[in-house]
Amino acid sequence: MRFSLVESGRVATGAATVCRISALGTRWRVRVESWQGGDGWSGRLVFEPESSETRYMTRLGPPTLRGRSQTEVLDAVYQLPEQRLRELLHAFG
Repeated sequence: MRFSLVESGRVATGAATVCRISALGTRWRVRVESWQGGDGWSGRLVFEPESSETRYMTRLGPPTLRGRSQTEVLDAVYQLPEQRLRELLHAFG
């Protein structure tokens, strides 16, 4: 697991790669950063280009994923179809 800072001063307590997708002529690693806070867990999607030679930067989604546990947050992303992930990638760019 990788630890990094996220919005509103919270520290991610976990980051997991959930899949890889192809879009915009590039392979993207789709990750979920998650952290515990208040009454459960929150998280956000992170899209990272796999090639260092791409013109694209990492795209960070807003912290909109919610669940009672870290597993619930991850499960919600695993259930998203690949087409929806592509749509989100474009929306975050």
